[in-house]
Amino acid sequence: MALARDKFGNPVQALEIGVTQKIAVGAASTTSTAISADVIRVKATVDCHIKVGVGATTNDLLLSAGETEYFSFGTGGTLAVIRAGTTDGSLFITAMS
Repeated sequence: MALARDKFGNPVQALEIGVTQKIAVGAASTTSTAISADVIRVKATVDCHIKVGVGATTNDLLLSAGETEYFSFGTGGTLAVIRAGTTDGSLFITAMS
């Protein structure tokens, strides 16, 4: 896949938006379905902890509410999430290519 180009013909590093999963963030770990992407974009409505695979704990990577992060990801993998505080929310995972 070729890079997109700006109005001057210069290449622009941009990713195509794919399928988005919305998963519940709560007191127990929740796992996404398999994600078909080498890069993912994640954004949460509450502070939470995320982990590649299953069984997220409060010792895993902290993702602050409203923060957007991009990660290299193994196609077919899953992402698990658990809330960091006492408020439930949602995690949005978007496949990017």
